[in-house]
Amino acid sequence: MFFKRLGFMAVLLGLLVLPLSASMVSFMVVETGQNPDAINSEYSMLWEDGLMGAFFDAGHIVSNSPILRLNKPTASDFLVEELPGEARRDFVEASEGGADYFILAVLEFTTQNGRTRPQLINIRIFTINGCELVYENLFPAGTGVNLQDEAEKARDAARIIAAQIKDI
Repeated sequence: MFFKRLGFMAVLLGLLVLPLSASMVSFMVVETGQNPDAINSEYSMLWEDGLMGAFFDAGHIVSNSPILRLNKPTASDFLVEELPGEARRDFVEASEGGADYFILAVLEFTTQNGRTRPQLINIRIFTINGCELVYENLFPAGTGVNLQDEAEKARDAARIIAAQIKDI
């Protein structure tokens, strides 16, 4: 009886001591193609929430930088630079905060019929050590019939992105 209890305690202790593998991930959403005077779009907040929620649900520690608006007209303007200079300060802060990955989500807006809506989102994953681009993908944005549908599309894309951290 004593040995059963001792064995059970040893198994429980072993499970508690095993290292947990959770990466710390920092997010930054960047808006392009927006009027400089416009307030931050609810689409940007939906995508930020969707990304952070999916990573949190996958067991990662998440943090974020404030949404940044740049005058560059399209997300393709970022293809020349891997990490835009405007995001460097936030990258350094994420590094100092102990993050393992920095995710840059560039949300490209277009104006149609007087309404500004996102067209696509370019999501890039950088390692903090060496600022190496390890993953990049474009997703359609602004295609939902309403904000709730758009939020679900953001979460679906975020789950795809979250799975990439496990593969890196």
